[in-house]
Amino acid sequence: MTYHADSMDAIYPLILSLHGLTRWIVLFGALWLLLAAATSLGRTSSAETSPVRGPWRVYMGGLHLQFLLGGVLLFISPLALASWADMGTAMKVRPMRFFTVEHTTMMIVALVVAQMGAVRARKAIDAARAARTSLIFGGVSLLIILAAIPWPFMGEVARPWFRSW
Repeated sequence: MTYHADSMDAIYPLILSLHGLTRWIVLFGALWLLLAAATSLGRTSSAETSPVRGPWRVYMGGLHLQFLLGGVLLFISPLALASWADMGTAMKVRPMRFFTVEHTTMMIVALVVAQMGAVRARKAIDAARAARTSLIFGGVSLLIILAAIPWPFMGEVARPWFRSW
């Protein structure tokens, strides 16, 4: 398969915009999950009827889509391509290091933590345990995500709240 710069240059802004937009699905899913978990802590019903099942689906679906889009960006982004070409320099340049190493690593860790929580919550024996598990794993994964997002106030790695197409 040959690399066509024109086709990659054309798709890069689309993938980047979708990646930025998907951030809001992930954050909405995480907040919904935490709210559902907090309000169902005292429930004695079975885990199958737990109110956290739907929010976990939204959160994990958003995270998996975000991971896919981010993975594509690691191979078509001009910043990532420049980083891969010279990792020694990339480690010394904050934006290159942030997006190639720090952001990527933290998001993968957050995805793994969330996936572990989703599985444990699904296998919980009652709704209260599913809720506790969801609060712990969902909360930890959300904190990691919040730390890894390039918010508009983050100086040289800052990105806008919403990207235009």
